[in-house]
Amino acid sequence: MRQAARAIIIENNKILLMQRNKNGNEYYTLVGGGVKQGETQEEAVKREVKEETGLDVTSTQLAFIEELPEPYHEQYTFICTVAPHGEVELHPDSEEATMNKFGLNIHTPVWIDLNVFEKIPFRSIHLQEKIGEAIKQGFPKEPIKIYN
Repeated sequence: MRQAARAIIIENNKILLMQRNKNGNEYYTLVGGGVKQGETQEEAVKREVKEETGLDVTSTQLAFIEELPEPYHEQYTFICTVAPHGEVELHPDSEEATMNKFGLNIHTPVWIDLNVFEKIPFRSIHLQEKIGEAIKQGFPKEPIKIYN
């Protein structure tokens, strides 16, 4: 069973998202990606955040576990804090930067105001709803399962 790990990173009333343009289909998703063999979900989210944004994750808390169809069956979403940083950008050697070079599947890390988060085209509507609720009411102390 394949797994993915994703990060919710919020700073200054903004959430860090990956803007995607895949075959002309534009949408947003959380930063993150597949969990490699022998890697924990927490290790994966830290690695993916570093590759996709250059940010160093300093703490994580599992918030949501989403059951999904292929290619990933389970997606683990963590609330993450990051070390002080400058601009956010793809690591030049990342898979996403390589795809950008070929124009196949464009990835752009962007900060989005929390007050518009629920209105943007987000990849997982169910996860978007849960994050929107948590932004208003507080994130869960124990992970919540989301079924699609």
